[in-house]
Amino acid sequence: MSIVLKAEMISRALFEFDPMNTCCKENDCFDEYYRIGEGVEGRLRQGFSLKQALVLELAESFFDDGAPHTDCLDPVVAHLEGRDH
Repeated sequence: MSIVLKAEMISRALFEFDPMNTCCKENDCFDEYYRIGEGVEGRLRQGFSLKQALVLELAESFFDDGAPHTDCLDPVVAHLEGRDH
């Protein structure tokens, strides 16, 4: 990926698509996903793919056991990678 993704960009995309259905957009909680964005940015620097980083960070934040269905992340990944979703 040629684009360097920063926590703010990742957080904003998660806010817009709200893959975990937190209703952050409806409640104007712009920073709902900021901590996750920071974690994803760090994992990207470690060499994880964007989708892997998102899955790992969301799993740690929202699930005690297991991971989210990854299909909900496809629009977020496509948006951040500059592709149509």
